[in-house]
Amino acid sequence: MNHFAKPRKVEADLGRQSKQLAEDECGHVAPDRLAQTITQFVEWRAFSYWLRLIVETNGLVPDPMIAILQERCPGFLDYSTAYAKEHPREPEFLWLRFLEWTDEKLFHVSIAEGWRHALGYYATRDLRMDQLRAHWKQCRRAWKLQPPASFPSFEAWRDSAFEHR
Repeated sequence: MNHFAKPRKVEADLGRQSKQLAEDECGHVAPDRLAQTITQFVEWRAFSYWLRLIVETNGLVPDPMIAILQERCPGFLDYSTAYAKEHPREPEFLWLRFLEWTDEKLFHVSIAEGWRHALGYYATRDLRMDQLRAHWKQCRRAWKLQPPASFPSFEAWRDSAFEHR
């Protein structure tokens, strides 16, 4: 057995275990509710990609973004500030704090009801997530070379992720 075979087997085993757990957890949620929550999950992940792209391109959180975050995500900036104070040596990755915050605040029901893994498992395999990741990567490369004169709105950025796929 070559030295690559064992890691591949471990990965395959983990994949099977993850799929089985997701399938088991589906018993805790109606299929239409899971589908609706996946759509919400994808939407918030899209927002996190857009947020990350703007903050990394700009080097900081621009004032218009602060206003958007305060309106769309009340309490998030306080959460992020508190986290930074508690972890002063840790690099500030606003988008990671955003993912934590959305999971805790917006998807807490799936956690409480025992189907959080199923939500993540099926959402990450959703075609829309593939489209968003590809669009984010393409924008990241392009914006490193030439940042846009003005950043697109979230809705415009998200919609463009789905237009060309």
